[in-house]
Amino acid sequence: MSFENIFTDYLYTKKLNINLKDLKNHILQTKKTYSGNKISNVGGWQSQNFEIIHTKTEPIFNALDNEVKKIKKKLNYRSDLKLLSYWYNINSRNSYNTPHRHVGPKSNQVVSGVFYVQTFPDCGKIVFRRNDPLHDLLYAEQIEKYNSYNSSIWRKIPEDNLCVLFSPSLEHFVEPNLINKNRISMSFNYGT
Repeated sequence: MSFENIFTDYLYTKKLNINLKDLKNHILQTKKTYSGNKISNVGGWQSQNFEIIHTKTEPIFNALDNEVKKIKKKLNYRSDLKLLSYWYNINSRNSYNTPHRHVGPKSNQVVSGVFYVQTFPDCGKIVFRRNDPLHDLLYAEQIEKYNSYNSSIWRKIPEDNLCVLFSPSLEHFVEPNLINKNRISMSFNYGT
């Protein structure tokens, strides 16, 4: 008898040790310089995409490069992965992000992620949703305890200095910020 995991998605989290004060100030200054984009965000502010690493983000990407190498190895991915783009997010009270993926027609992303700069309780969890719309029908009202086999959503509570890495094809969204303080994060994509 054999029990195998097949078609598995991953969620990789790690607390980094980054000076968040300098990064937070840089993001707030960037907000003054650039008008926001509207992609998946409802309310709040999302910066333009950046491809060149700013000196204030260099320590983060040095640390993230090492974590992305771990995922590359776990995926048995042949090519080296590099940072493709990153952007800043500031979600004020009642702001949230609608369900989305980090893939497109010219997609070469392999790892997507978010790094939390400023968080508070009730500032909005990131939620990952299973890519199978029929999954809930199979298990509805029959689950004694949820786990990675029978869950259709998976929530992560944001924390300062937390890095969350995941597959770009994994649908995700951000719950509304329920407090009067801004949640600040940086999102990014690595690929070839």
